Amino acid sequence: MGRCRHLGWSTVSAERVAAILESLRERGERITTARRALVAALDGADDHRSADELATEVARLHPEIHRATIYRTLETLRRLEVVEHTHLGHGPAVYHLADQVHQHLVCEDCGAVTEVPPAAFRSLERALKRDYGFTVKSRHFAVVGVCQACSEAAVQDPPTAASPTEPQENSPGGRGLAAHRRATGPLVQS
Repeated sequence: MGRCRHLGWSTVSAERVAAILESLRERGERITTARRALVAALDGADDHRSADELATEVARLHPEIHRATIYRTLETLRRLEVVEHTHLGHGPAVYHLADQVHQHLVCEDCGAVTEVPPAAFRSLERALKRDYGFTVKSRHFAVVGVCQACSEAAVQDPPTAASPTEPQENSPGGRGLAAHRRATGPLVQS
């Protein structure tokens, strides 16, 4: 997954974790070690994480928590609306805490993920409801397209035919990647 530009939220926050756990307690839910560890791992993540990445992180700090417990706990936290999962492309679903609602834009060229406020999709949601009677649950998916940096790079550095023996960064699917890297720096893979 590519670098993720967040909406400006802070990283690890003991107060945030405590508030989320307290809201579970107030609803009569148990606060288990696995739940506490997953909420803390999600709060401390600088990007959205897959279930495997979260299981690895939790196991590093809590080796006594079985991997299967992590997967079941993630599903429980999703059902309790503490955690959201999103499909950002062809890879596994990724998870984030549900208290900071946002949508996702994924660049199909460089893989960058940009978080945007839900209001960005309100007119589309209203039009789909009005015209088709369809209610969108837009937090579950990402909108795929081309980011501004890649669009600008494609104009400045148009795609060229790839040599049959040597793939180029400007080949289809990697259009303008070199210019994007010059504009934004190397991508951080998670």
